[in-house]
Amino acid sequence: MKRVICVSGIFLTLAMAGLITSCMSVQNLKGTKTVEVPLVVSSQSVPTTYRNLEKTVRLNVTSTGAENVIYDDANLPKSTRLFLPQYVFIPSVREFATDATTSYMQRMRFDITPNGDYRFDVDVKTFKIEWKDKKSVECKVVINYKLLDGAGQTVVPSSTASSRILLASAEQFGIGLGRAYAEALNNVNWDRVAKCLMIANTPKQEANAQVRGAGDTALEHTVIRWYITSAPQGADVSWRVISSTPDVSNTNSCFVGSTPYETTESFDIKGMTYNNSGNVQIEVSCEKPGYITQRKRFNLRQAIDQKEISAKFNLIKDE
Repeated sequence: MKRVICVSGIFLTLAMAGLITSCMSVQNLKGTKTVEVPLVVSSQSVPTTYRNLEKTVRLNVTSTGAENVIYDDANLPKSTRLFLPQYVFIPSVREFATDATTSYMQRMRFDITPNGDYRFDVDVKTFKIEWKDKKSVECKVVINYKLLDGAGQTVVPSSTASSRILLASAEQFGIGLGRAYAEALNNVNWDRVAKCLMIANTPKQEANAQVRGAGDTALEHTVIRWYITSAPQGADVSWRVISSTPDVSNTNSCFVGSTPYETTESFDIKGMTYNNSGNVQIEVSCEKPGYITQRKRFNLRQAIDQKEISAKFNLIKDE
């Protein structure tokens, strides 16, 4: 009887050892296979294209909230999760988002350059795959974006765009995330971004756009008619900038011609905006040997609105 018990104990011990080994094998199933998933840039059509975008854009993409793809299988039964492979997504989220955003914006006719006039920031906050059940997977993307001008001032405030796409197969992970990212880009307010990159018809429409000498403001495209005459004629005409705003510097007097002086020119006064032009004056001097030098000042805001600077100097003999 003791032998039987002893043999039974041995069988029981072996059976328990086999069960433990089997359980350990099942636990080690997850992660035994690694699958690389390429993130695919979507080539789907863009919602619109823009013309006459005179200003270039520098793209700045970050991924502060999603340095890597978030893979969430918490909704699956544990027995199912044990047999799933480990997914490795390539390239990095930031690399993918940079390529995808560049491709998308270029198809809309934005001019993307490393030294663009404006900077478009895109920050990827969420880049996620989540199993909803055994048969469906959701791709979720959330991005923040904003546009800054050449002076670093925000012209399109930080906004959020997002998307969700349901997939039917794990084989579509890379394509699905690419589609979800493209859908998030579709939800960006591109009309507002594009408007800032167009040169306005009048300086008033971009009142804070600052002249930097790049020819990308309405002020630099506003043609001013100059007509300066004198009695007697043949006097030298010079002008200089007198500013009471720190954004615009005073200048030395510059000779431009003799009376009657007539020309059309656009303003290239660096630092000037339509809003601060009311604090800037143009001083015109008229000089002729044997006569007293005369000067007249013109408010630049009025000159811009009237598109003209004109004056007649009645010179007085220096006796």
